[in-house]
Amino acid sequence: MTESSLPEEAAAFLRRFEGEDWTVEPLFGDASVRAYYRIRRPDGSSVMLTYYPAEVRAQLGRFLRAYEAVSPHAPVPRLLRSCDTTTLQHDVGDRTLFDVLHENREEGLRLYRAAIDALIGFQKSAPGEEINPPFTAEFFFDELQMAREFYVGKLKGLDGAPLVPLLKKIAEKISSHPYVICHRDYHGQNIHVFNDKLFVIDYQDLRMGPDTYDLASLLRDRGVARILGRETELELVEYYGERTGRSVCATRYFETLLQRSIKILGTFARQAIVRGRRHYLEFIPPALESVARCLEELPEYERLGDLLQ
Repeated sequence: MTESSLPEEAAAFLRRFEGEDWTVEPLFGDASVRAYYRIRRPDGSSVMLTYYPAEVRAQLGRFLRAYEAVSPHAPVPRLLRSCDTTTLQHDVGDRTLFDVLHENREEGLRLYRAAIDALIGFQKSAPGEEINPPFTAEFFFDELQMAREFYVGKLKGLDGAPLVPLLKKIAEKISSHPYVICHRDYHGQNIHVFNDKLFVIDYQDLRMGPDTYDLASLLRDRGVARILGRETELELVEYYGERTGRSVCATRYFETLLQRSIKILGTFARQAIVRGRRHYLEFIPPALESVARCLEELPEYERLGDLLQ
């Protein structure tokens, strides 16, 4: 047994349910301070352990309530056990949809359509607002303010004040879109491919929001649009509309994409500045490309190009 890398609370939980004969493999996490470990059993199988430090422990309760709401409708890793600090889940490996698309565009496109189908299933879940409140114009604006502070102000060293009226306009516009359940971070690195099946992770922040919000994340996050191409991107937007039976207006898609793209400029800049995670800077150029693409479709926000360049 190797448990030196595990917090004692997690190690005690693991000994209780898995005995003494296991090994620990720490895994690189996400933007959260949650800690992830692969637990290898003596028979060669493995499970995923997530530990929630005290400062984010409230997220564990939200995750459990989200799992209860989502698991009947969407392909998520099966929850095996949990306590007030730790969860054990089915191990769905390390290969992501993001990886597949970069390795094999044709196979990636097939699975991206499957990811849209999984998203539509996800939207059939009905979690209560006690998990997370719905998106509001104020919430969207606060996210955009982070970009003004960290990307424009601290990273670029520019005055972000002229952005404020445009950011408010974007926030108010997308908060008037039709609302559905949103994953909130639905992109290729949060969709794992295991035994040719998709599994959605990191969904505890789900909430009601614009119907194209997760679609914009899926098709544009972290530079995947460079591989998909513009024609395929719009085909997949149309595919989503056909599968949902809703009329999904391309303008709505680009409005939501614009908010998300500006928001993640702030997220990635903050990760580099505050937490020293400088690898997030490599995702800023694709986010700027997404902003530029949106401005082609939404000329009313053209001035953003000069303010964010």
